[in-house]
Amino acid sequence: MLKSEKITFKDLNNDSAQPLHPLNWRKPSGEIGRVVLPKSMTGTKANVVVLCPDNFPTGSSNDGPAYFNVKYLIDNKKIVNNTVEICAFDSSIVSYAWACSIMGLKCIIRTPQTTYPYWMKKAANYGAKIEVEGTKLLDVMRIMDLHKKKSNFICDVQTPLSYTFHASVTGKAIIKAVDGVGNNKIVLLSYPASSGGLTGAATVSKKTYPYSKNILTEPTASSTFYNNKKGPHKLYGSGYGFIPYIHNIMATDYVMLIQDDEAIKVLKCFEEFNSKVAAEFGLDSKTIKPLVGKFGISTTACIISAINLAQQLHLSPDDNVLIIGEDTAAPYKEAMKSESVSEMDVKSIIEDAFIKTKFRPVIDVTGQRQRERLFRKKIDFWMKRGMDENILNKMKDKQYWDNLPSY
Repeated sequence: MLKSEKITFKDLNNDSAQPLHPLNWRKPSGEIGRVVLPKSMTGTKANVVVLCPDNFPTGSSNDGPAYFNVKYLIDNKKIVNNTVEICAFDSSIVSYAWACSIMGLKCIIRTPQTTYPYWMKKAANYGAKIEVEGTKLLDVMRIMDLHKKKSNFICDVQTPLSYTFHASVTGKAIIKAVDGVGNNKIVLLSYPASSGGLTGAATVSKKTYPYSKNILTEPTASSTFYNNKKGPHKLYGSGYGFIPYIHNIMATDYVMLIQDDEAIKVLKCFEEFNSKVAAEFGLDSKTIKPLVGKFGISTTACIISAINLAQQLHLSPDDNVLIIGEDTAAPYKEAMKSESVSEMDVKSIIEDAFIKTKFRPVIDVTGQRQRERLFRKKIDFWMKRGMDENILNKMKDKQYWDNLPSY
């Protein structure tokens, strides 16, 4: 009989313990994996801190949720033929492939063709069988509808443990990430839409720092939260065209749109022209080196949006802006090739993205009209997938999210 390892969220949050798997945002030294961007290149007086996932087993913050979602199936005897079937996309598929591999399970990944090829190859290297179903991201609906009754099926955007993992483990990490920086508090938190699980950490930020604000970043070409738009884009980890089941709408204050080509160009400057970045902004090699390899495309977009909003809010030198990173730069070498950048462009690209006060579409979603628009979009989508309208309406209440299952 299959048995999962005995590990809980509490174990991961134990500062003095070394967990079996590095799923708690920490470096091998025990320190939180973070970088603080040099102020000479950010265009805001506030401190800009990035929580980096590079120490997770696959370099993705989806590893934790994937691990506990697979563990849940084992603990509740839901495994069929020693196999787990997953509906996911982008970095999540590798996280599930890894989780299944260390637990001795076969893994079938069902994903649309839009999933980045790097992730498909890496998931296959962990032994997963990749079943490409559909050509568009929204084909995930058909995958859910076809397989949702299987006891061994996981839909990444639907599982409550993804939310509670980030509420517990990432929630503690964001607080630790600003220790010793500025006033030791978060004033602004930025994150990608992703599976919705990161709103668990966003809720913790609002509970811990009542006056803080949360900003969700999404691609201009597929602005689901901003204006119900959907379309192809390169900001992997957001812009799904629907609101994930486990996305807590009440956690978000602002939504900002970022052009994917801008994010890719900034990332390319860090990765391929970091010496030039250092020279242009008065940095030494010790300062620029920690920034290399740390940020994926969606993380870079979140940095851009956070800095832009920090400028508009006129934050002070003691204020802290925190970005939750979803993955690292490693997967995006091909994407960076699609954008032409030369050494002569580096200074203007960084200045345009980080320093110059530039208009980017942003909307406040805390008002009743905006909240109701987002709730209605979410409810309509998930009712078509057979979900209970009463439960969907309960998601408007804080108590629903506080009572989700945990480990």
